[in-house]
Amino acid sequence: MTDVLPTATSGTFNRARAFRSIAISIAINAVCPYLIYRYLEPRYPAGSLTPLLASTVFPLLGLVFGAIRQRTLDMIALISLVEIVISIVVTMASSDIRFALIARALQGTLTGVFFLFTVLIRRPLFYYVARQFVAGSSPAAVAPFDEAQARDGGRTFRNLTMLWGVGTILISFVNLWLAQNATPANYLLIAPILGIGCNVAMVAWTIGYATRRFRPTPVDLRG
Repeated sequence: MTDVLPTATSGTFNRARAFRSIAISIAINAVCPYLIYRYLEPRYPAGSLTPLLASTVFPLLGLVFGAIRQRTLDMIALISLVEIVISIVVTMASSDIRFALIARALQGTLTGVFFLFTVLIRRPLFYYVARQFVAGSSPAAVAPFDEAQARDGGRTFRNLTMLWGVGTILISFVNLWLAQNATPANYLLIAPILGIGCNVAMVAWTIGYATRRFRPTPVDLRG
């Protein structure tokens, strides 16, 4: 899962910064792995897993650098880190490059199922994502956030978590088709761009939906 969500320290929305963040994410998670795979593929035997394993270095370094720069590892970044580690383990354990790509594609299904599982608990995953974005680590900001969550009955974050769970699973199914039909190099380029684009769309919808749900109701003072 590509980390394109705003963090608690992002401040007000800045369009230029958002586009720059998306461009950097595409470069690190799609373009660089594609280029390194294309560079290494002819230098190893056909079907070698080494170029695929090497292509994972850029997303991992990008995630680590982002965590160091922000001095924190938020929930989405943590999930991304787990997915990257699983990708490395799966690649190392695979005997066939096509199987390794299929296993990578199915990671999104596992992540989506995890999202949906948290809907069943008192505070689903996106409660913690939103709380970190809105309140950060400030106790003074957490209290009003929890009050709004209680008044809402938890419906907003359950709905958002369900959206991300279903959306992540659908993206995973598309990636599964790519893993079976595209060349490994094209998969490394197309799948992350698809994921980033879908995540950006879901982030935009998430912000709009949460804003509408938590917008204060105007008080009628006409008497």
